Amino acid sequence: MKFKSIFILFNIVIILSFCFVFAMPFFALGPEFALKFWTTSWPLGLLLLVILAGFDSFFIINLKIFELLEREDWPALVQYLEDRVIKQHRYSQRLVKLLIHSYLVMSDPQSVINLETLLKKDKPKLLAANSLLFGISHVLKGDHAGAVNLFLEQEKFGGLKNEWEQWYLCFALLLQKRFTEAADRLIGLAQNGKDSLVCALSALFLWDTIQKAVPEKAEAAKSAAERAKTRIKKALPDLRAWNKELGKAQGEIQVIILGKSLQDAGRFIYEEEQQHANVQ
Repeated sequence: MKFKSIFILFNIVIILSFCFVFAMPFFALGPEFALKFWTTSWPLGLLLLVILAGFDSFFIINLKIFELLEREDWPALVQYLEDRVIKQHRYSQRLVKLLIHSYLVMSDPQSVINLETLLKKDKPKLLAANSLLFGISHVLKGDHAGAVNLFLEQEKFGGLKNEWEQWYLCFALLLQKRFTEAADRLIGLAQNGKDSLVCALSALFLWDTIQKAVPEKAEAAKSAAERAKTRIKKALPDLRAWNKELGKAQGEIQVIILGKSLQDAGRFIYEEEQQHANVQ
């Protein structure tokens, strides 16, 4: 549905709700009761009008962004956002995140990294809030050391509360062949991670990579991977449930990038089910 259609539909719904709430007493119970109702219920009407005014103001202020998104004119959108964020210093989480996504859609991770440098100086809180996207941009550019440094710095000052940030730190360490450093982190995610996708990826890399690359961690890696399988199957009992969970996350950039690895993780977690299906 187009943004303008959503805007018009929302206005119609609010206006009709307003008319229904305040006209119904008049027609159902008469003018006298309606007057009493209006006297006591005017805050509700004011609230509806405030909501409508706020929504309309937001839409009008961001009309240019909506038009560019609707046309999928990414170069023009980037230019517009750069003017607002970088030149006018109108830093906000919404605009910064949209600018990052626009850069990534245009396959321009270097511009994301340039924005990271700017935010590190001017708005470190916004850098922290978007550290996953900045780290992913380093990985896409092939700057694995930059991704590791970014995540470790954020971990030092604020912690990596997002499990995807923790996993991408492990991924960047693996890409640098720093297997021992990645091992304990992956074991922790496999054993304790709450996100089933992160947990499954951790189990897959423990099984396929850490067991071979870090012999002294092989037994712990195998045990953690098996435990992850059990945990995931409790939450997602079969491959159908796994695919449904994966489908919910398909719009996220961190999932899109790892499409093949997530397919491999699904096969690893549910290999017994697939073997049974093949036998039948």
